[in-house]
Amino acid sequence: MKSRLQPADVIDTHRGESRADGGSSGAMGKGARWIGLSQTVIQVLRVVTTLVLTQLLTPAEFGIVALVTVVSGFFERVVGDTGTSSAIVQRPTLTHGLASSILFLNLGIGFLTSLLFFVAATPISILLGSSDTIGFVRVVGLLAFINSFTYVPQALFRRTLQFQKLATANLANAAVTGFTSIGFAVADFGAWSIVYGNLSGSVVGVIVAWALGSWRPAWYFSRSDLADISTFSAYLSAKNLFGYITFAGDRFVVGRLLGVTDLGFYGLANRLMRYPTQIVAQTYRSTVFPGLARLQDDIEATANAYRRSVSTIALLVFPLSVAVAAVAEPLVSLALPPAWEPVAPVLAIIACTSGLQAVAGTTGSLYTARGRTDLAFRWQVGSSIVYMICYLLGALWGVSGVAGGYLVGTLILIYPAFAIPLGLINVSVRPVLGEATVTATVAAVSGAGAYGVVQLLAGRGLADLLQIVAGLAVIGLGFGLYILFGRPTAFKDLLGLLDARRR
Repeated sequence: MKSRLQPADVIDTHRGESRADGGSSGAMGKGARWIGLSQTVIQVLRVVTTLVLTQLLTPAEFGIVALVTVVSGFFERVVGDTGTSSAIVQRPTLTHGLASSILFLNLGIGFLTSLLFFVAATPISILLGSSDTIGFVRVVGLLAFINSFTYVPQALFRRTLQFQKLATANLANAAVTGFTSIGFAVADFGAWSIVYGNLSGSVVGVIVAWALGSWRPAWYFSRSDLADISTFSAYLSAKNLFGYITFAGDRFVVGRLLGVTDLGFYGLANRLMRYPTQIVAQTYRSTVFPGLARLQDDIEATANAYRRSVSTIALLVFPLSVAVAAVAEPLVSLALPPAWEPVAPVLAIIACTSGLQAVAGTTGSLYTARGRTDLAFRWQVGSSIVYMICYLLGALWGVSGVAGGYLVGTLILIYPAFAIPLGLINVSVRPVLGEATVTATVAAVSGAGAYGVVQLLAGRGLADLLQIVAGLAVIGLGFGLYILFGRPTAFKDLLGLLDARRR
């Protein structure tokens, strides 16, 4: 689109559309491949970057940046987007004026947030419990304004199923972030290396997103246009507020109560485990949610698409989660310097949690696709309270206790997390989670077997690499037998996504 269009002109509609690529289902298949491939590359880059940085930075330096990003991430995720990206994707008809108004709203909020970080750096640092973070707070606050440029163009990519462009922008961001961070670390910039890397990557991500996108905003801002999505976006933004408490509350508790060094251990474990599971989670959010939004008037189709998505995600993340949990000790010993040894037990616990979270996190798409962000908000309030209680109680047992609290909270909430949103499409939990439950059982059994083998080999003093290979072999055998004899439909769906000829 070009800026000469009038505000009332329609950019895109979910209804009555005809696509040369064979329809939205074909585009979703291609999108899943593009996003999946790009996310795999992105997360590999992030893991490699993190491992290199552990050789160059101390746990305390990691912890300082992790503590600052707890606060900066809150403003970016909750205040910056204001729930408007999902509104762009979900809304049946999107006008040029609404998209422009949303862009300028996000830019204004981003600028004010960055200004707040600069002015209030000292009290924010007092809240974090570390005076060493003042300078970091001011600089990291710039991310709020920089990232506010990306929300609308990336939402438009998702809405119009242009996943190749979305993948390219995200990949450029990750690559520049990684290489820049390592470069500054080699130059002995310490914790600032991570900060400068994130700033550089965000700037490049913005440039690439706008270069690839055809839409350009009009000089137009209308409160009445924004009012049309205010209820949807307000509830979603409020839901994101409490969701962020769940997401980052554990790190705040560790940093505030246990110190930045322990937060360095905890933050690294989160990075190493959440990066791989984000391959699946980001692919789902970028491809399946836009598809569900287009099916929002067809309950049966929505339920079927969601059920198959959950089964597929479970088959992808559960083997990975139990594999990392089983080989966490030799993996940390082999890959990280001795100073990072306390990461191992935390990594094992978070690995188990991240798999469950990746599957449970899909439920948010049902709330937004059905336009029930008010219900999502109420659920998030209650679940955030449960998680914070678990984090605080877990802190009594140190950093591993906080990780354990996260796992316990997830187990407590896993059933209602599905039951409530599935009620929106009149589907019970059992048929949706049937295959995913079987996959989880296979993961638990094979994971326990792998852990037993690893401990047996460790007791005999065998090499870390041999322990890792043996543990992974047990996991591979367990899931190989499951696929061979259980014939899960999720495996067939995965083959379908990978086979371009079927699209």
